Amino acid sequence: GGAAPKKVDLADRASIFLDLTACHTKLGQHHEAAKVMQDAISEFSGTTEEVRVSIANADLAVTRADVDGALRILNDVSPSQAYYAKAKAAMANIYLHEKKNQRAYAACYQELVDQNPSVSTCLMLGDAYMSIQMPDKAIGVYERALEEEPENVVLASK
Repeated sequence: GGAAPKKVDLADRASIFLDLTACHTKLGQHHEAAKVMQDAISEFSGTTEEVRVSIANADLAVTRADVDGALRILNDVSPSQAYYAKAKAAMANIYLHEKKNQRAYAACYQELVDQNPSVSTCLMLGDAYMSIQMPDKAIGVYERALEEEPENVVLASK
């Protein structure tokens, strides 16, 4: 016989579910997208891919104009979970683009800094402030980060 079929790892399996959901959504097949998403939610519950599925589920909720539902899904992600930063960023984008709430947008990135103070989260917060035309706050954040890592070229260029 031939070679044994390769086992698809968890992350790739999750990607297949999420890509299929995205395809159904793009084709306007919202009922099919919702069914695949429900399968993904059950399949990956309690795994390292659970938050990735939640983020995609929140995106799906936004396409159905359920913005508050999307925010509830993302709000359930805890700082200890994988993909927490991605969930916060998705939440921030919903606040900015769907709710038009710049304060809540910036607050999502501030929470990231509070949970995990690092140069990278400070850069994200500073960039968020810049994107909503708050350069003074951005400069303050960049300066604090630069004090932590004076040799950081990316920060120095800000």
